[in-house]
Amino acid sequence: MILVTGATGLVGSHLLLKLLEQNQDVVALYRTELKKETTISFLKERMISKKEIKIIWRKGDICNLPSLELAFEGITYLYHCAAFISFAHYKQETLMEVNQKGTTYLINLAIKNQLKKIAYISSIAALGSGLDSDSIDESTPWNADHDHTPYAYSKFGAELEVWRGTQEGIPAVIINPGVIFGTGVKGNPLEIFCNQIDNRLRFFPKGSTGYVTVEDVVDVLVYLMNSKIKNERFILVAANWSYEQMFKRIAFLKRKIPPKILLRRSWLQLLYFFEINLSLFGKRRFMTQALIESLCSEKKIIGTRIKEKISFKYSDIDSYLVKNIGKTI
Repeated sequence: MILVTGATGLVGSHLLLKLLEQNQDVVALYRTELKKETTISFLKERMISKKEIKIIWRKGDICNLPSLELAFEGITYLYHCAAFISFAHYKQETLMEVNQKGTTYLINLAIKNQLKKIAYISSIAALGSGLDSDSIDESTPWNADHDHTPYAYSKFGAELEVWRGTQEGIPAVIINPGVIFGTGVKGNPLEIFCNQIDNRLRFFPKGSTGYVTVEDVVDVLVYLMNSKIKNERFILVAANWSYEQMFKRIAFLKRKIPPKILLRRSWLQLLYFFEINLSLFGKRRFMTQALIESLCSEKKIIGTRIKEKISFKYSDIDSYLVKNIGKTI
């Protein structure tokens, strides 16, 4: 059987959809009844075949070892999609607890139960920084001397746990997707971007980042799991867009006013130091130097290696926006 962690999230729910269409035996890990029922509704709406939804739901939390031990009963394959996402400084303890420690529990159980393979969804945040290059790919080394966001540290730490599992004989693949666009699940990045435009966002950072669709992420995940490819990582980025370009395009499609004021690095630095001073009086810090660097970075993230390994073509991001703006939840 296949265990999917984070089954009620954006990637997890779309992964369940694909696995069900393939008649796979799936165990879905969930935390709350509300999210479980919401995911079931999503599956009923999206399943093309309209088959009966045959999922074994097991309530648990990746930070709760006893619940995970129960969830692993009869499991042979693991899709690890669960994660906590935040770039806030004050969330660093939760990020490490969920993303790194939770993955440690999963890998220990995978070793104990001798799973046949693991597919882990990491992030482009966990990639190397490429200080001397204008691009980043799978070979870009992680620079321990360079500052990273708390989220990046937590995902990089989780990756180390997955690699530890491979050294213990458990085959694994890791994917590092860019910002994942998809619909059907509340709180997804496309919905967040659209809400920012609806709320008349005025500022945009000068940097850029990589984007990919949730359907592409799921297709690659399943292919890699079923292939002989093991103990490798793949970046999944269909296109690199500047924040200005993305906000302008979404605003155009929604017939809204795009943000027009460039959020300068110097302004972000002022905010950073202002937060540090406020933290002396108990105010929680959000900004980090690494986040500022990320928002201002224009490095291109290269996601072409996957196409050298498998027969695959990315979905066009602009076409995806045109098709899905207006139905982002």
